[in-house]
Amino acid sequence: MGDALVSRLAPARSVALAALVESERAGAYVREVLDGMPRARKLDARDRGFAMRLALGVTATTGALDELLDAYLARPQKVSARVRTALRIAAFELVYLGTAAEVAVSQGVELVRSQAKSAAGLANAVLRRVADAAAGYLAADGVDADRRPLVSMARRAGLPLWLGEALVRSLGAEGASQLAHAQLMAAPLAVQVNPRVRTTPAIGGDPCGLPGALAGVDGPRLVASGILDAADAVVSDLNAQLVATAATRPGTCLEIGAGRGTKTFMMAAQAARAGYARDHVALDLHERKCTLNRERLELAAMERIETVAGDARDLDGVLAAIDGRASERVLFDTVFVDAPCSGTGTMRRHPEIPWRLSAREALRDLPELQLELLRQASGRVQSDGELIYATCSVLEAENDAVIDAFLAGPEGSRFCVRPVSDAAIFHEEGFQGAAALIRRWESERGLFQSVPAPQAYDGHFCARLVRI
Repeated sequence: MGDALVSRLAPARSVALAALVESERAGAYVREVLDGMPRARKLDARDRGFAMRLALGVTATTGALDELLDAYLARPQKVSARVRTALRIAAFELVYLGTAAEVAVSQGVELVRSQAKSAAGLANAVLRRVADAAAGYLAADGVDADRRPLVSMARRAGLPLWLGEALVRSLGAEGASQLAHAQLMAAPLAVQVNPRVRTTPAIGGDPCGLPGALAGVDGPRLVASGILDAADAVVSDLNAQLVATAATRPGTCLEIGAGRGTKTFMMAAQAARAGYARDHVALDLHERKCTLNRERLELAAMERIETVAGDARDLDGVLAAIDGRASERVLFDTVFVDAPCSGTGTMRRHPEIPWRLSAREALRDLPELQLELLRQASGRVQSDGELIYATCSVLEAENDAVIDAFLAGPEGSRFCVRPVSDAAIFHEEGFQGAAALIRRWESERGLFQSVPAPQAYDGHFCARLVRI
């Protein structure tokens, strides 16, 4: 490649830089920023995909990139945010994409020049040293031998070291390595189809053993089809669909943490397929999310679902109107706690998580909140009813440890763990294949914990507690 071609700044890199700068300025998700950029829409499909790869990859590995860059910056604290972001893009290409050093360094210099002409020489010197050091950094050369495997695993995945340690404690070395190997890969796409839809557009995807689910869907074709806008389908990770299905039972249901209603939609869809009569209360902290949930349910023609906004740490207060209408404290056949969590099972889809999340939040604050929600929810379960607890985390502190703490307390003494794969719906015609998918990830205790892997779906946890 000639010097002129190498030095001409590629539009995809320029767009990625603009998206990253705006994401950091606004505290917004970089994927949403890039999707909304007119400049990005003007790129051809290949360049748009490359810009997205750079923006998501840099976001996911920010701390690791800074660690390496700071080793070669004389005064790291003096580097402007825009110049640092440009350096990160080039370093990401060198360390994680394997871009030829000549190209990555030259383009990195041009990126930096576009933000600060005077910093071009600095960029050239620093990026050449990063290119030479990349392999040794990933291999954790210079780290004590007993720590080297862990440090190398965390660096190769672009994760904070504390999170790598937590993953090993939670999943074992093999499970953590599996997740780390998949961390910078694209996650597969799945949808759950509205049962009113008889035929779906050509969006790719195949049946996978779970009624209504299509796995391996083609993203651009899905968006272009319009079926999401028409509420004919929702996007959801396949393992999340299994969790929602396990929580689907006849009778009354209280869903805590409904968000925008993806699981509300899926539970209603699976109930229709199973022939279950249900009345569903979908609760979320935020009124805006309740509104979005309600609007989609109406568009999907899904009925007998009420949305309620409020803090689930005070269920009696939140459900006061429902209790008032019934002239009694209402109990439910199913209470489904879709708990706020670290999201560590979904980091491939949400690259902001690793470097925005703190150890204190993931290992202490969130588990305390989750236990409080579970204890509150337990008081609304009917005799012989079920309490379903779910997260999209792979950390033991948020999953098994929360269940153990709950069962050890006075509220938990009325409950026992039962296998997720033995939920009533998995005995219905057409759903037995889904039980087999659950059992692939089910522990001896009957707890469901999936782990991300290359070409596999996300990490989700589910516990099924039956009131005794």
